[in-house]
This record gives sequence, C-alpha cells and structure tokens, in this order.
Amino acid sequence: MLIIFFRSLILYLVVFLVIRLMGKRELSKVQPFELVIIIIIADLASGPMSSPGISIFDGIVPMVTLLISYIIVTFLIRSSNKVQEVICGKVCVIIENGKILEEELEKHQYTIADLMTQLRQKNIFMVQDVKYAIIETNGDINVIKMDENTDKFPLNIIEDGKISDNNLEILGYDINKVESLLKKEKIKLEDVLVGTIDTNSKFLYQLKEVKK
Repeated sequence: MLIIFFRSLILYLVVFLVIRLMGKRELSKVQPFELVIIIIIADLASGPMSSPGISIFDGIVPMVTLLISYIIVTFLIRSSNKVQEVICGKVCVIIENGKILEEELEKHQYTIADLMTQLRQKNIFMVQDVKYAIIETNGDINVIKMDENTDKFPLNIIEDGKISDNNLEILGYDINKVESLLKKEKIKLEDVLVGTIDTNSKFLYQLKEVKK
C-alpha cells in the first residue's frame, strides 16, 4: 500500500506538471487535439498508479513524449494559419441577420436543438434576435444581437504577423484590402501582433514588441 501511495503521488505530480505546462486554458475551451492528449495522459497514469507490476516509467515516458508532441504542434499552429485551420478547424458564421445558414449547420453536425441550447445559455430565445452567430473552433457559439449597433462581427484579420484568410472571407475582404489598411497606417504585416476589424468596420491593431 505504501508503494502504491508513493507511485500515485509521483504520477499525480507528473500529470499536474504536464497539464500545467500545457497552459491555463479552461478545460471546456480546449481544442480537440488538446483534449485527446489530456484523455491519453489520464489513461497512461491509471496503469502504473494501480498496478505495482507496471514500471512507473512506463507511464512517465509516454506522458513526457505527449508533452513534447504538444509543444511541437503548438509551435506549428503558431507558425502557420493553414496548419491551425487543419488541426483546430475554422470559425464560421452559422446565423446571419436572423437566418440560420443550413449548410454550416450540417457541416458542423449541429442540430437545431444544439443551436438553441447554446443560444438560450446566452439569454437568446429566438433565432430572429441574432444578427450574427459564429461557431468558434472549440464548438462554442458567440453572438451579436439585432439590437446592437454593429456593421460586422469583430474578427482578427491579422494574427501574429500572418493574415487570416478564413476571417477575411467571412468579412468579405481580400488581400488587397489588408495591404491598403497596412499602407494607410504605415506599418508592416510582420510587425503586427493582432489586427482586428471591429463592429464598425474600423481597423484596430497592436504591434509586436521590438527587442533590441
């Protein structure tokens, strides 16, 4: 019993460390690839924790391997919007001007009941009250109501020095529009940490910190 106690304590600390190094995101907001890693880590820890015959390293080594894999995948996601879209998916408009876009509903395997459940959680009880609703990459839905004075759903068109083609498409913009905005502000694409089109179609941005 004492051996199992210490093995459980060590594995608990390792699992805690791995999850901690993965960041502070809420479990309900994790991406699919992150959720898979968390589930596998829990399974890897359960064997050595309950069975003294299994080496403790049989659990620790795979967990460290998963952590390294997570770091590599996260780096790839940050370095390329295309990779991010493949691994995490894309945001998409599912309601526009009080009308459900059936094609997007089917594409994301949402039912009307699923959609209404999420809307009710935001104190919205009629689709007709929604000006825009967007499905985030983690499956959550964010909305702008009809009574809000907005022209567009606020979206980032530049993230970490890279153009978000998907968000441009949602906003109805193209590369030329981005280039003209950058030229007007006299800034370079690679220097922009985040660039956003707000609800009134204004371009807001934050530049990266320059380290000398």
